[in-house]
Amino acid sequence: MSNLLQIRDLYTCFRVEKELITILDGVSLHIKPGEIIGLVGESGSGKSVTMMSTIQLLAGSGRVTAGSVELDDDGQNILEYAPTSTEMQKVRGGRIGMIFQEPMTSLNPVITIGDQIQETIMLHLGLDKEAAKKKAIEMLRLVNIPDPEERFNHYTQQFSGGMRQRIMIAMVLAAQPDILIADEATTALDVTTQAQLLDMIRDLAVETGISVIIVTHNLGVVARYAQRIYVMYAGNVVETATADEIFKNPQHPYTRGLLKAIPRLDDPKDRVLIPINGLPPLPKDRPPFCTFQHRCRYRMDKCHTLDNPRLTESSPDHFAACHLTQAEKQAKQTEIDKVEHRHRDPKNAPGDICLQVDGLGKSFNIYKGVIQRKVGSFNALENITFNVRKGETLGIVGESGCGKTTLARCLLRMYTPSTGSINLFGKDITHLKNRELAPFRKKLSVVFQDPFSSLDPRMDAGTIVGEPLRIHRMMKTHNDYLKRVNELFELVGMDHNLKDRFPHEFSGGQRQRLGIARALAPNPDLMILDEPVSALDVSIQAQVINLLEELQSKLGLAYIFIAHDIAVVKHISDRILVMYLGRVMELGDSEQVCDNPQHPYTKALLSAVPIADPEVERTRKFVGLKGEVPSVMRRPVGCPFSDRCQFVMERCRKEVPQLRDLGNGQSMACFLE
Repeated sequence: MSNLLQIRDLYTCFRVEKELITILDGVSLHIKPGEIIGLVGESGSGKSVTMMSTIQLLAGSGRVTAGSVELDDDGQNILEYAPTSTEMQKVRGGRIGMIFQEPMTSLNPVITIGDQIQETIMLHLGLDKEAAKKKAIEMLRLVNIPDPEERFNHYTQQFSGGMRQRIMIAMVLAAQPDILIADEATTALDVTTQAQLLDMIRDLAVETGISVIIVTHNLGVVARYAQRIYVMYAGNVVETATADEIFKNPQHPYTRGLLKAIPRLDDPKDRVLIPINGLPPLPKDRPPFCTFQHRCRYRMDKCHTLDNPRLTESSPDHFAACHLTQAEKQAKQTEIDKVEHRHRDPKNAPGDICLQVDGLGKSFNIYKGVIQRKVGSFNALENITFNVRKGETLGIVGESGCGKTTLARCLLRMYTPSTGSINLFGKDITHLKNRELAPFRKKLSVVFQDPFSSLDPRMDAGTIVGEPLRIHRMMKTHNDYLKRVNELFELVGMDHNLKDRFPHEFSGGQRQRLGIARALAPNPDLMILDEPVSALDVSIQAQVINLLEELQSKLGLAYIFIAHDIAVVKHISDRILVMYLGRVMELGDSEQVCDNPQHPYTKALLSAVPIADPEVERTRKFVGLKGEVPSVMRRPVGCPFSDRCQFVMERCRKEVPQLRDLGNGQSMACFLE
């Protein structure tokens, strides 16, 4: 079968001040009609720039300096068209459609979504206004937007994140493209919504013959959906093969490193994550030899003396850019196996209870009008009960809007609970005033999701880490203060000589280490980790997870680990609490919850998590969920999950099930036996 799209030796440069920096260094790839391919790699590897170069949508000073992009077999290089020409406009949005990561920045908030889709149809298909409206409603129905005739007149802000992304897909598909590019299109979405959207895109590819390019850092996503995979690093493709071959027999050390760094849902609990040390080179510092050699565990002398390797065929239709022979890689692998720890040491048994939460509830008032008159209230949390022991990690999972962050804010006493109690180290802190809370603030600290926005850009790293020491007046002298700051830097694996640098001078992983060091400063016994690794690349994520585990073992810390990535939560947690619409659905040992889930919602969540292995994925069944998480203000009368549950009974619509012990350490809130 001939190629629908052929990219050959693509070079893209950006002008930085007066210097021309090469970002893409000879990228080549192709896609056939009806095929789904994946483009994977760490941030900065060149995935998005490759796609933007293809459709001539580069920002600022970016421009393609060499290479070609050919559609069909006519040999026409579409890069010869001017970016704003009529010919290029027919390709961009017409022949090739692109779904971006953040739909709110891609959709116009002052124009109805119907008018936006209608405009696309009129531009690319040449239909009149009435026919275009009819077609737009058809597209909304195709992507499962309920009541499309009515929602045609709604604005972007009236839709949830998942619905906005569906609208983006409808807009792109309305022009009847031959190729659909999904550039991290589901990264910001819940795992269930992500699965729904990607299943829909895959089904459309099968039904219509459209080709799909999935750009992502999530190896599980490409394992589930892609037929072929391109692995990118430092502006070039370092390996390409079928999905089965990439995961079964990876040839490039970088691909092997990525696979060892990610936690999998089917992993044994004691598996050790092996991070890829170091960072990719900056484009301006890219060496003439192998760009990966300084991070490579397989490197040999020739790796930094020979030119940067190009793709060569290691087996039929399997290409890798590596100087090492199979025998050399096997010999190196044998050396690595001798020193590599594949299983973690058993954790110490949990100690006494340090946090007891009983019947916790939180309600918020609703205000309307110019004078903000109270018109009602809603319960964000209802009857939350659990405990945490010293040295234990409790994972909290659930879709967006389930109340995870609200619960964390109640535990930190940023919010005062409406009902129930929070008992910290034997003291009820539920209704203590700020001054009374001061001694307990030191015992309970927090690490936030975004390491950049949680660090003051005007403070140097040393001041940021040492700030809690000053607030709690923990050091008697300035020398004691400096000594403790240096200790904290070393505790999180950072050189204390970096403490004069500012946050923007650190990488994402280093910034998160600073956040952890700051949280450790007051010697807490319990840390709340709110999505601490979701903003990080998989290799940096593995480093931070390993660091957290080392600190827990060394200091006896208790963690509450909040995340949407259930594979990560299973890896680090001793027990898992599953939340939905402000209530606990299931609670139990992490392996029991993940390997033998009892609640229908837990089963649906776990089935939506992709596993980085195509063979395993083919044996799994996705438990589909109807619709999206409703607002807590419109929570169903009975069981909060009743309107999405495939096992719903009449009783579920009238009564709220209470958490009950199943006798094996697991509890669930469900009427099913």
